[in-house]
Amino acid sequence: MEPVPVTLPSAANPFLRRHLLILLAGAGIVFLMACGGTARSAQDFEVVQFDGATFRLSQETESQAVVLNFWYPSCPPCRAEMPAFEAAWQELKDSPVRFLGLYVPQGFDSEQDARDFVDELGLTFSFATDRLGRIAEAYELEYFPKTYFIDMDGKIVATHISTLKPEEILRQVRALIGDPAS
Repeated sequence: MEPVPVTLPSAANPFLRRHLLILLAGAGIVFLMACGGTARSAQDFEVVQFDGATFRLSQETESQAVVLNFWYPSCPPCRAEMPAFEAAWQELKDSPVRFLGLYVPQGFDSEQDARDFVDELGLTFSFATDRLGRIAEAYELEYFPKTYFIDMDGKIVATHISTLKPEEILRQVRALIGDPAS
């Protein structure tokens, strides 16, 4: 399934802008962020989750890794991969890892649509809304869905564009947390 280009609000322009980039052949390749043994620091952010709790990335990565997935409800590959995230979450929820599905408003989708989608699929990991698209912009999001794997030092160690399968998520997270089952 092809990734969907991002349409984000611009801080300088109240209208939506479209980022046009060429996706590398073989969409779905995991892009390792490590260069010369160091990974890029994840941009810190704070959001209110659908359950009302606050999620602050820098606090979460003090004790656990974070899987950050940018999505929206009417994105076909986003919809297709959510069961894989739930399956991986069910297997890893007792591990030092936190999953956050970050809904980025796109087109006609509303936050209520996102909440309804989460309920419809019975998803149990954490969700929040990037209300103005500023987090997606800070993360230089080009396509949906996009997933960032962030270690306990707050470093992005890998990213993935397009649909993930449960075994891919499990393998990446186990490597991220140093689980010997990886």
